[in-house]
Amino acid sequence: MDIFRLEALNKAALSASRVAFVGSSVLFATSATADEQLEEVVVTAQKREQNAQDIPMSISTLVGETLNELNIKDFADYVLQLPSVSSVQRRPGMGQIFMRGISDGGNTNQSLQGPAVAIYLDEAPVTAIGDNLDVHIYDINRIEVLSGPQGTLYGASAQAGNLRIITNKPTDEFDSGANFSLSTTDGGEPSNLVEGFVNIPLSDNAALRIVGFSDNEGGYIDAVSDSITYPLSGITRTNEGYVKSDFNKAMTKGYRAALRIDLSDSWTLDANVMGQQTETDGVWDHEPERLGKYKVGRFFEDSQDDDWTKFSATITGDIGFADLTFTTSALDRDFEVLSDYSHYSINGSVEGYYTCYTYYFGDCVDPSIQFQNDTTQEVTTHELRIASKDNAKLNWILGTFYNESDLKYNSQWQVPTINPAAAVPTTKDLYFQTDQTRVDEETAHFGELYYQATDKLLLTLGLRKFENETKLKGFVGTIWWPNSLYGSSTRPDNVNSSFKGDDSTKKINLSYDINDKTLAYVTFSEGYRPGGANRTMQLGATYEADFLENREIGIKHTSSDGKFRLNAASYQMDWDDIQLGFFDSSISKLGLVDNVGKAESNGFELDATYLMSDRLQVSVAYSDNEATLKENYSYKGAVEARAGQDLPFTPDTKYTLNIYYDHSDTAFGQINYVKTDSMWNDLFYDDRESQDAYGIVNASWTLVRDNKLIQIFAENLTNEAAELFINSEDIQRLTTVNRPRTIGVKFSWKLKK
Repeated sequence: MDIFRLEALNKAALSASRVAFVGSSVLFATSATADEQLEEVVVTAQKREQNAQDIPMSISTLVGETLNELNIKDFADYVLQLPSVSSVQRRPGMGQIFMRGISDGGNTNQSLQGPAVAIYLDEAPVTAIGDNLDVHIYDINRIEVLSGPQGTLYGASAQAGNLRIITNKPTDEFDSGANFSLSTTDGGEPSNLVEGFVNIPLSDNAALRIVGFSDNEGGYIDAVSDSITYPLSGITRTNEGYVKSDFNKAMTKGYRAALRIDLSDSWTLDANVMGQQTETDGVWDHEPERLGKYKVGRFFEDSQDDDWTKFSATITGDIGFADLTFTTSALDRDFEVLSDYSHYSINGSVEGYYTCYTYYFGDCVDPSIQFQNDTTQEVTTHELRIASKDNAKLNWILGTFYNESDLKYNSQWQVPTINPAAAVPTTKDLYFQTDQTRVDEETAHFGELYYQATDKLLLTLGLRKFENETKLKGFVGTIWWPNSLYGSSTRPDNVNSSFKGDDSTKKINLSYDINDKTLAYVTFSEGYRPGGANRTMQLGATYEADFLENREIGIKHTSSDGKFRLNAASYQMDWDDIQLGFFDSSISKLGLVDNVGKAESNGFELDATYLMSDRLQVSVAYSDNEATLKENYSYKGAVEARAGQDLPFTPDTKYTLNIYYDHSDTAFGQINYVKTDSMWNDLFYDDRESQDAYGIVNASWTLVRDNKLIQIFAENLTNEAAELFINSEDIQRLTTVNRPRTIGVKFSWKLKK
């Protein structure tokens, strides 16, 4: 077996670079072939290589050079282009993703429920609670988005869907390339980006691919003069030492190295290591009503350091009756955050019990808070699967999976002026601390069977049996809660919870080839999130898994001349025993999880791509979604969320339009427009607020000379200040916004032998 058997497929995917569409197909893909047809794109959504148009499910794909041409380099960029996807991102490296209206309210506390969308980097999951890896997008073969539950093949947290980032693999030819860009942002600092790769054949049966990058993003948010007066003490705090223009900077640097070895004629080894560090200063929120557009007041340092390394190895081979694949991976991540929480003291209990409790501690002192969170995460994954050879009648895939995540997090609410007698024992300035270790394990066995009942009718059956366990140990509290520690010189561990659960998910799919160019399908599928453990016994030590049932019909069509492609899907999903994160200070100073209520999500997705001529291609993608509660959610006799109200972070509509014009063999341009409808920022009725709709326009003009490329680009051309997230419930009302209009130039080159 030739280890570079995928090279032709990879090259085809990379050449499919300039047209946009979504749903069951390629988003912003493809250039025309010699006979002016849309290019075929190969994906591995079902853990085998297939034409995206032949897979009876809703798949969105951003491929190869498209990512480069649209200057997509991180989480915020590619999520914007996905109509079925919405997100919450307070700053780089702190993002959550939602699909088809399925969201959990957006809380990012590490001891709460897991996400509803799984994220994979190559063959291994890298899903995290609240703070997903913000992988730098360069030398990426494609991004696949599988909409709807993917419980059978992808397991835990693929409840609403799965997002897969697939890197380029080594090939048997020398290849290299680099990008260099400079840009300027309205009212902000300039930015620069350097990235490059080299592919080196080492022998007839081995090759190495190395990638490096450095991305320096200038700031555009100003930290301005501000003050806080605390109501109980009357103390006023100013922020003279924290006033700075354009202070929200981000620096990302990293590398990837991939090795491919042909072990024999039928066995291949792929091994890779990748690392990335993102350092930020400042915040990406502002207070337009109180302080002005792109302005915010801060009273302590705001910074972040996200450093991770991932190793993985995949062995594939022929065992006669089937193909075998074994993948193992290890992820190590250190995540440190400093944030200004000074406004928290205005409405909290900090003054009353910790800085202005004169009976115990004497005179009132400044209650301003500096929040610090240090997180380390170690994730190991193993998967073994076998897949049948292509058979005209019956095909199958069987596998076993194991995943373990060890999460250690130490969250500290520091009040520098606090009386030591009021501090958490063994500390000098902490009024509250969470110092815990969370261990999550999942073991699963899965399979799918594909039966070709007739020449046109295909039946797919899938099943996954799983077991999961969560353990939570450590300390959470103050000198007063949950155990009275006043006067104590020790800080005892007071949390020791665990959860075990097992269940199964199913999938049934029927697809019918109406003709050679049209495929129709109907699907029933299930997804789930594992149960877990709370930090207090007062609510209940554990919460159960929640499940999602999806019923979907879809169609995929390509015109006979290959110039037009249309894909559509309609779905209805029922969500039961929803894992809801919430706060109740009488039970816990931090979030808790309970299983509550039911919700439903109904929607429609459409994408179309038309090669209008040898020079002009137009693509549109559209999603329409209605995700609502089916029953009231009440807590302690009060209705907190009402039946019929929209779930948060779910725009009713979202669509993209991409126009690509090939002026000549040496120049091309494109305009990209994304429109996102308004959406709510919270589930709870009294706290929720509507985030305004927004539209983003990006444009570029590219000149090509031999192996060189020069691109002039404009991002957010109309200078839209989009409300990406309104933090109206916690601390102070802050609005996260996108980067203002950015104009830049990019130089690219490739060198082959």
